[in-house]
Amino acid sequence: MSNKTNPVFLFEAILFAASSIILLPLRTIQYYSVIEKNTGFYNKIDANVIVFDAVLTVAVLFFIIAAFSKRKKISIDATPTKFPGCGILAALAAISVIYSVIVDYRSRDIDTSAYTVSSTAPAEAVARIALIQAVFGILTSVTFIVLAVLFLSGKSTNGKFRIIMLAPVVWYVVRLVSRFTRTISYLRVSDLALEMLAFAFMTMFFMAFAQTSSGVESKGNEWKLAGFGLPAALFAITCFIPRAILVLTGNSDSMYILSNADVSDLFISLFIVATILTRVVNGPGNIIVTKAAEE
Repeated sequence: MSNKTNPVFLFEAILFAASSIILLPLRTIQYYSVIEKNTGFYNKIDANVIVFDAVLTVAVLFFIIAAFSKRKKISIDATPTKFPGCGILAALAAISVIYSVIVDYRSRDIDTSAYTVSSTAPAEAVARIALIQAVFGILTSVTFIVLAVLFLSGKSTNGKFRIIMLAPVVWYVVRLVSRFTRTISYLRVSDLALEMLAFAFMTMFFMAFAQTSSGVESKGNEWKLAGFGLPAALFAITCFIPRAILVLTGNSDSMYILSNADVSDLFISLFIVATILTRVVNGPGNIIVTKAAEE
């Protein structure tokens, strides 16, 4: 059965949309009410923050539990089929990742001394991390280009490009490590906390994506696409959209100084949701095809 007409995680996708509708206005309001400019610290915990945290926590736990409960009933559709939606979103993700690489690399030299933000690592180590992050960011963009070509042409990802598929995993790991070099409160600086959770779930999603797309130990990992992917996308768009609103309204100084409205958060999130809805199917079977079968 093709999940193009009957998505396995349709209800979860609806819940994802509903959670976003609740969380995004709440988060945007927080910037104007309870978050200090430039530092990103909460200056108080009000009803908005409590509801925001509760909705986010419940949604994430539900996504993980619901996906895990279906782990024995689903598989990944890696047959040679055109997925134009995924292909277009992969192409947009590739472009947005390059933008993210440029912005992140330039921000390595931002002077944060006025905001009592410093690094726990030597300057040389920070510079090295920034360089590694840029390199794997470029490779991640290449990965999305490859995926765009495969999805638009209708070719299977099974057994191909196994190494390059790991680039997003490393990119997000390095981005996560870079956040740990900052000597600040990871809980009180809400921007940073959301970023780190987004990066952690993105890492787990792309690891599962690499396994299921290449057919390497894919069995039993299909549930992780939704279990980790939907939380990753939810955290990412919760970071991006309120920040984008701040930038568009001329209030970007309300963000934590080392944060930015990273458009890759949006397009990668959309790619993740599209992948879950179009490629995860009901039942086992010979969904993962071999190279010989494809030829």
